[in-house]
Amino acid sequence: MENVDKTIDAICTWIQKKLEHDGDRGIHNTQDVPQMVSALAELVTASAHTPNLKM
Repeated sequence: MENVDKTIDAICTWIQKKLEHDGDRGIHNTQDVPQMVSALAELVTASAHTPNLKM
């Protein structure tokens, strides 16, 4: 599904920007990143196991 792919891309972009932004500031306050990575993993796994969803 196109929306699933867009969501996966958006989460990946968010994670990358969050890590870059925090790294630039020398701050390692990334408490929300693990939750987003977990959500991303669940979404990718679900889409891989659902025949109607194409990556």
